[in-house]
Amino acid sequence: MTFTTDTSQARTLVQGPQTARTADAMGASTVTWHYEGHTDGLVGTGATNAERLMGYGTALLLTTIIVGADMMRGSSLAATWWQIGILAFFAYDIAGGAVANMLNSCKRLYHSSRKPTEGPLLAALKDARVFTGIHVHPIIIAATLGGSLSNSVIWYLALQVAVWLTLAAPLYLRRAAATALVMVAILVHQIWLPLGTGLEWVIPALFIKMVLGHAVQEEPYAAATQMVVAQVAR
Repeated sequence: MTFTTDTSQARTLVQGPQTARTADAMGASTVTWHYEGHTDGLVGTGATNAERLMGYGTALLLTTIIVGADMMRGSSLAATWWQIGILAFFAYDIAGGAVANMLNSCKRLYHSSRKPTEGPLLAALKDARVFTGIHVHPIIIAATLGGSLSNSVIWYLALQVAVWLTLAAPLYLRRAAATALVMVAILVHQIWLPLGTGLEWVIPALFIKMVLGHAVQEEPYAAATQMVVAQVAR
């Protein structure tokens, strides 16, 4: 068995007759950047059924927990149906997105060059700076659900800085740098700059989603069912 490194994609490919057996033993350790199928910007184009279940299933679970916890509070943040809708939307997008952005299918989609079949919107979202820039979520949440508007603006700006700093780090340090920035954000949020009572989940989940998830390029490991397709594509 041999290992070859493609520095342009910062990846390692496992090749040779023992590839499939090794992948099974090591947990599908073959890396592939190939994807195809209907465009899915949420869990990643070409996501496996397990990845779809993980992405959409946990998003639904986390949304249920967040909205349910708010409804059981003595003074609910979402007092009207439209506020419940806003809370549910952002819970699904932020908390669910924190999980989805860790999927290999999402890493594969957002850290690959634009394909001819992909529209300009997806091409723009593949730029982590642009994608982060449109995440004005803390400001909207604070304005509609009663959080601190001034702190929400600070956190929006802090999110932009954190992503830019992460992208400025060398690739081999990027995951550790992102984790450090997320930890700083969690501590500062808890100690000095809370978004608001009942909104304690927003900033940690948002930083995990965008800084640790979206901004960090990682090797997208293939499931056993994807290995044959990837080998044919090569």
